[in-house]
Amino acid sequence: MPYLNRYSFVGNLTKAPELRLQATGDKQALCLLNVAINRDSRDERGEKTSHTVYINDIEVWGHSGEACAHFLTPGSMVLVEGRMEVDQWKDRQSGAKRSRMKVVAENVQFLRIKRPEPRGESDPAPGVPDAATAGAAGRRAAARRPDRASRAAS
Repeated sequence: MPYLNRYSFVGNLTKAPELRLQATGDKQALCLLNVAINRDSRDERGEKTSHTVYINDIEVWGHSGEACAHFLTPGSMVLVEGRMEVDQWKDRQSGAKRSRMKVVAENVQFLRIKRPEPRGESDPAPGVPDAATAGAAGRRAAARRPDRASRAAS
């Protein structure tokens, strides 16, 4: 019988990623993420309500984990794809059995990286054309396209 253990979601980081370097094994870097997922719905009166679910235990291993720790900040939006796992252990103080669900990420896509705004800077970001440049580029592209009216007449 085939089994499927796949979990995907989009959310925002609630705190800075935590990077832990492991001394043994192939998986050297471990990054822990905390992500909030918002779910919008409508109540019986038709008013929009928002519910927030927190996924606190997301593990990202290896180079992907290092990239998450380097680039992501609180508020960054990510798409996480992975599998659910259960950690089980015995509490050292009470001896009771404990467990927790976690997501082991297989793919993390950075959808929007939240960066602190530089103070006093009003220049557009590098690589983003200003309005004058974008307008000139659009006019040049329009001049290269054949006119649809002339194509329809022929």
